Amino acid sequence: MPTTIAFSVVGQWFEARKGIATGCVTLGAPLGGIFFSLLLQVLFDRFPWKTAALVLAATMACLLSLGSLLVETNLPVQPANEDSEPALSSVLRSPKFWLVSYAVFAYELVLFVQWGTIPSYAVSANVGNKQFYLMMSYNIGAVMGRTLPPWLSDRALGPLNAIIVMNIFTLLVVLAIWLPVGGSSVAALFVVMVLMGIGTGSFVPLGVSCINALCTPEHTGTWLGSAYSIVSVATLLGNPVSSAILARYHCDGLLAFLAAVLFSGMISAAALRWLFHGRRWIFKARV
Repeated sequence: MPTTIAFSVVGQWFEARKGIATGCVTLGAPLGGIFFSLLLQVLFDRFPWKTAALVLAATMACLLSLGSLLVETNLPVQPANEDSEPALSSVLRSPKFWLVSYAVFAYELVLFVQWGTIPSYAVSANVGNKQFYLMMSYNIGAVMGRTLPPWLSDRALGPLNAIIVMNIFTLLVVLAIWLPVGGSSVAALFVVMVLMGIGTGSFVPLGVSCINALCTPEHTGTWLGSAYSIVSVATLLGNPVSSAILARYHCDGLLAFLAAVLFSGMISAAALRWLFHGRRWIFKARV
C-alpha cells in the first residue's frame, strides 16, 4: 500500500524527469537490501531469533513512519461534484492496461524468484556460507539498475523502449553467463548477482514509468493500484514456484524458467509498443 501511494505521488510532482525521480524513490529497496543484509548478519550472530526479529521490526517501524510523514500530494483540489477518476471498469477494458500489467507481472516474478531463491541457490551451488554477500552484490547492482536505466529513459529512449532493452540485457545474463558458468564458479556467480541486480532492479522504476505514460497524473493511483493488484500475485507465486522447480529440476531448471518468463514479458512489452503506435512498428520512436 505505501509503495503504490509513493509511486502515484511521484507522477504528480515530476514530468520531464519522471523516470529518474521514480528510480530515486525505488532506490530505497536496494539500499535497504544492503543495510538489512548487514544488519541481519550481525543480529543472527549475536542474538536469538526473537530478539533479532524485534530489533528488525523496530527499525522498519521507524523507517515506515518517517516515509509516511514525508508523502505529500500535488494535485489541485477538485470541486465536490466533479469526479475525475476513471471508472475501474474502463481501466480493465483497456488492452494497454493488460499488456503493461502482464509485462510488469513477468518482471516482478523474475525479480522475486531470483531474489528470494538466492539462499537456496547458494546452497545448491555449494556457496551457502556466502548467501548474505551474494544478496549484497545483488543490491549493489540494483542501485545502478534503479538509477541509470530510468535516467537513460528520460534522456533518450523513453520508459517502454528502456524496459525492453533491460529485458534483453537480463535475458542475456541468464542464458549467456548464469546458466553456463554461474553454478560452477563463485566469482562468476558474484558477477551474475551484480548484473541481475542491474537488470531486474531497473524493472521496478521503468515499469511504474510505463504505467504512468499510459494515464494522466490524476489517474495514476487507479492505474497503478489496479496493475499492482495483479502484479502482487507474482510475490505469492515466486517462492513456492521457485522452491518446487529447484527441488525437481535443480538450478538449470530454475534458470530456464526465468528465461521463459523474461521472454514472455518482452513479447507483452513489444505488443504494448506496437499498440501504442496505432498498431504500427516505428522502431526509432521514443516511447
